[in-house]
Amino acid sequence: MSKLKLKRSLNFPLLLFYSTGTILGLGIYVILGKIVGHAGMFTPLAFIVSFILVIFTALSYSELSARIPKSGGAVNYVDSAFKKPILSKIIGWLLVASAIISTATVLNGYVGYVHEFANIAPWIIISVVIFVLSAIAIWGISQSAATITTITIIELLGIFLVIFIAGDNLSQLPARISEFSPTFDLGVWRGILMGAFLGFFTFIGFEDVVNVAEETKNPQRNMPRAIIGSLLILTILYVIVSVIAVLGLSVEELKTSDAPLADILAKKGPSYPLIISAIGLIAIINGVMVQIVMNARVLYGMAQRKLAPKIFGKLNTKTRTPIWATIFSSFIILILALTFNLESLANATNYILLTVFIFINLSLIVLKKKNPKPQGVKRYSVLVPILGFVFTLFILFFQLYTVFFS
Repeated sequence: MSKLKLKRSLNFPLLLFYSTGTILGLGIYVILGKIVGHAGMFTPLAFIVSFILVIFTALSYSELSARIPKSGGAVNYVDSAFKKPILSKIIGWLLVASAIISTATVLNGYVGYVHEFANIAPWIIISVVIFVLSAIAIWGISQSAATITTITIIELLGIFLVIFIAGDNLSQLPARISEFSPTFDLGVWRGILMGAFLGFFTFIGFEDVVNVAEETKNPQRNMPRAIIGSLLILTILYVIVSVIAVLGLSVEELKTSDAPLADILAKKGPSYPLIISAIGLIAIINGVMVQIVMNARVLYGMAQRKLAPKIFGKLNTKTRTPIWATIFSSFIILILALTFNLESLANATNYILLTVFIFINLSLIVLKKKNPKPQGVKRYSVLVPILGFVFTLFILFFQLYTVFFS
């Protein structure tokens, strides 16, 4: 195994942007209308419930990333807790599979966005995107993080654009505030919960951030701050945007929209939807970039623990990045994106991640018993991973219930 180590070059601001961009992805740009379809005027409340459902698992990741600041994230946590190589290997390959499948699916969706501006052959679009992003990932983590940070700023500008241009919708809030207060009707709360469970996936992404722990300066301090900080920032933005949305458009208009933010702005001027569509296109690039970086770090971390082929643990002597792990991930993503329609398979990534989250919370419970007071680590009550476990299990069973019984 190479004696080279990953380069620690990520400071807190870069890590915060990286985390925010990882979580933001494309979610709010597309899925808002679907959440409104379930929760209606109570969509802002649904986002708050989503935050409550996810925060405990995020806190578990925060403490684990400080306890074990190693590349590979979840693989290391499960391995350290249970000492079962086969379980660690399963978790690792589940993460790799979910990232590859979802990224390939996203790339297929990217083709449609590009065709809004230019009619280019799909294979050219996908190949160029993968080649350029994998080259940046191989070039270095600083360059990758800088690219992700730049794109994240653009994504956030899109959110702020909606708030700035359509923010006058908020003037209706005092007169319509009663519409945001749910009754105790079970049907109403079922809709809020279904919206919240869908909204849960607009917060997923923090689990990717821990995979750059070995490339982060002072990870024990900065990693938890970045994870929790980004979740708080995005929760506030999601709530504001959802209030503006339901005040500006009817529930019927929003729930049938594939581009809700563009439709919100369409009422404010004909050129605004095109701007948001362009930002949405950029957002997909961000998601692909993050997944390539994350996947390579998971494979690198697995190789370090002899849970994956040794070649994935080799670093480039100049860039000190896991070059072969990056090339492998990018190549498989490219093949799948060019060969298969993965929309149905991509839905399975949600179940995969929920399964991983269950084991993450269990891992922290075990590690707290093994080492109750690790030095230099901010610790949370054992209730945090317990609630994280319960909520994640609840979401998983609810999702299965809606698939088979609704």
